[in-house]
Amino acid sequence: MAKSAAMSENQPSRLPKSLLMSLAAVAALGLGLWLSSQLLGPQQLETEALHGTYLEGGRDVTDFSLVDHNGEPFGRDQLKGAWTVMFFGFTNCPDICPMTMLELGQAMSQVREEGSEKPIRGVFVTVDPARDTPERLASYVTAFDQEFLGLTGSLDNIDVLARDMGIVHIRHDEDDDEDYMVDHGSAVLLINPEGRLQALFQAPHRAQPIAEDLSRILSHHGDI
Repeated sequence: MAKSAAMSENQPSRLPKSLLMSLAAVAALGLGLWLSSQLLGPQQLETEALHGTYLEGGRDVTDFSLVDHNGEPFGRDQLKGAWTVMFFGFTNCPDICPMTMLELGQAMSQVREEGSEKPIRGVFVTVDPARDTPERLASYVTAFDQEFLGLTGSLDNIDVLARDMGIVHIRHDEDDDEDYMVDHGSAVLLINPEGRLQALFQAPHRAQPIAEDLSRILSHHGDI
């Protein structure tokens, strides 16, 4: 009996062939899923390579009520469906606004020329609604890019969006001068097609680094 017990201990246990095949199939499936996630899944966005500030997961944009330069209502729902590059300014601005708009127009053109199939547009929000009528905005913004929209409305309604985006603006017209100036924040904001703030870019604004960031971010978000 001792010899028989010793032989039994040295013999490998035998699993049913059907169970072995099932285990092999599970292992193969797991390996296939892992390889698929590595080859086809979204790549990690290297935020340290970006020039702007990327907001992981995005941030909700408050509801607002403005009108575009075509006279159509424009609110949070109209931000959905396309990538939006947003900038606040005014058409009488002598330097920063037109220079920034020029750089943004070039950046968006470069992204399109690189073959991006995702719609991307610019939105210019005036902080001077007293002078920036829809007609004036239409002439101004489309000179930089045909996909630019100008937004205006009451100052109170503009402030709803400006405060949410962290844009401060101050009008200087103590002497009732018609050529008054407006100081304003110069950040450029990127809103994703779900209507969420995805990134922001601080001055100085240059077309090439902005275009590089836009390409990286749009490519990373392949599902929206």
